[in-house]
Amino acid sequence: MTLVLGINGLTGLHDRHDPGAALVADDLVVAAVEEERLNRVKRAVGFAPEQSVREVLRIGGFDLDDVDVVAYPWSPTPIGEPEHEVATLVVDWFRQLGRRRPLEVRFIEHHAAHAWCGYAFAPAASRTASMGFLVLDGSGETTSGAAFLLRDDGLERLWNVAQATSLGGYYEALTQHVGFALGEEGKTMGLASYGNPREELAVPVLPDLRFPGELPTRTHDATLTPSSFRELRSRLLQSFEVCCPQVGTFQARADVALAAERYVGERVLAYAHELIPQVDTLVYSGGVALNCTLNAELAKDCRAARVDLVIPPSASDTGVALGAAVAVAVHEGHRPRPTEPYLGRTHATEAVVAAAAQEGLVVEELSIDDLASALVADSTLCGWFEGRSEVGPRALGRRSIIARPDDAGVRDKLNRVKGREGWRPLAPSLTAVEFERSFPGEVPSPHMLVAANAAPEAAARLAGVVHVDGSARAQVVEDEGPYHQLLVAMGAQAGSEAVTCTSFNRAGEPMVYTPRDALLSARRMGLDLLAGPGWAVRLG
Repeated sequence: MTLVLGINGLTGLHDRHDPGAALVADDLVVAAVEEERLNRVKRAVGFAPEQSVREVLRIGGFDLDDVDVVAYPWSPTPIGEPEHEVATLVVDWFRQLGRRRPLEVRFIEHHAAHAWCGYAFAPAASRTASMGFLVLDGSGETTSGAAFLLRDDGLERLWNVAQATSLGGYYEALTQHVGFALGEEGKTMGLASYGNPREELAVPVLPDLRFPGELPTRTHDATLTPSSFRELRSRLLQSFEVCCPQVGTFQARADVALAAERYVGERVLAYAHELIPQVDTLVYSGGVALNCTLNAELAKDCRAARVDLVIPPSASDTGVALGAAVAVAVHEGHRPRPTEPYLGRTHATEAVVAAAAQEGLVVEELSIDDLASALVADSTLCGWFEGRSEVGPRALGRRSIIARPDDAGVRDKLNRVKGREGWRPLAPSLTAVEFERSFPGEVPSPHMLVAANAAPEAAARLAGVVHVDGSARAQVVEDEGPYHQLLVAMGAQAGSEAVTCTSFNRAGEPMVYTPRDALLSARRMGLDLLAGPGWAVRLG
C-alpha cells in the first residue's frame, strides 16, 4: 500500500492560508480536514497544518511513520526556490512532529492540484477517456489558471492563464472596491443579484494573456508575471477606482458588482467553450469556481453540449492538499475511487452526550418526524450535527444550521443570529423530487455550487431561500440517509421537501467540527436546538 499525505500551508512559497491535510491510500481517499476546523481560526492564515495532519492520520488509523510520500500543492522552481531546499524544510518540520523514518516529498504544481481535486469528486460515469480540466483562481506559482486534458500518464497542459490577467485577482479587487474585505467574495456574489444592468457602466477589462508550455519563472516576463500577486491586486483595484468611482450607495455598489461579475462570466465561458467540444466531462476548479451564478451559465452550456460538469466542493485552496495527494497516487499507478465530500471525523452519540453533560445539558431522543414538526410549527432554528464533516466552504448537511424554508422572517432571524447582513441569501437543501418540482429545467448540484431559477409558484413556498433575483444555490440530496429522511418529513409537514441550510458557524468563525464546537457555537448564536439522527439537545 502507498500512503500519500497531502498538506497545504506549510512553507513560505505563497501566502499561507487555508492550511489543511488529506490522506490517500492507494485508490481510497481516506480523509481531508482543514486546519481552521481544529484551531478555530477562520482560514487559519499563517498557521501550519499540524493539527490537520494528526487528524487525518488519526481518522485513518495511521501514524507519521506510516506515510510513504508527502505531497505539496506548490512547485518551488517557478518561484526561484531550489526544490531540494524546500523539501528539506518540509522533512525537518515532520521530524519536529515526531517522524523518525526518512521521508519523500513531492511537489505538485498548484493548478494541477486543483485539477486533481476535481477528479477525486468526479463520478465514475464521468471519468471517460475524454476528460478536460479548467482551473481559474487568484494565483498559483506564477500563473492564475490553466487548462488540461486527462491522459493515461497524467495531465496534458493545453495552456496557462497569465497571472497578470487573473480573474480571481479581478474579483478580489472588485470585492474591495464595493466595500468588503478580502475573503468576503461571497458577499460580492450576493450583492450582484441586486444590481441593475447598465450599458453605460464600464468596468476594467483584462487582456487575454494565455500561453502554452511550462510555468514561467517569476522574473520571466513582467507582462505575464507581476512582481507579486498583491501588487497585481492593487493595480486592479486602482483600475476599478478609475472606471467606477461612484459607489457611495448600496445600489451603485450592486450595479458595479453585477457588471464586473458578468464580465468575469464572459471570460470563464470563453475559456470553457474552447474545451467543451474536446471532452465528455469538464472539471472546473479553483477559487473562481465558487461563483454559483457563473456556474449556472456554464452548467447549462455543458448540458446543451452533453458534457458532464464536475465542480468539487473544495474548489478553492481548501482542496489542494487533497489534489496533491491524488496526483501522487495516480503517478504511483492508482486512480482513487470517486469520493463524497464527507471526509472529516464522525462523532458517536456518546461523544455528544459527554459534551452536553460538560455544559449542564441533556441529550434527548427526538425522531426525524418530530424534528420536522418543530422546524415548521415552532420556526425552530436548529444546529444539525451528523456523521463525518464536509470539506470546503459550503455546509452540506453534516455541520449545518437548518430551518423552515418558506418563511422570510425566519431567514432574517437566522441572518441576525449568525451576524450576517440582512440582504444576503440563504440556500436550500432539497430532494431531487423537490428540485424538479421547484426548479424545473435547471441543473442540479450536489455541492450547492450552481444557482437555479425557481418556478414562480415555488418562490412563495421557498420564500426563505429564493433570492431577490429569483434564484437559489440549491443542494440536491440524493443519498437516503438521515438528512434526506428529514427533507422528506419536511414535505409532509410543510409541503416542500426542503430546509434552509447554512453553515454551522457565526460570521467570522469556521464551521463547527466537534460536538463541543457545536454546543458552544449554538449557544453563542442563541439557536433553539442542536440535533442529529434520533437525538436533540434543547438550548432555549
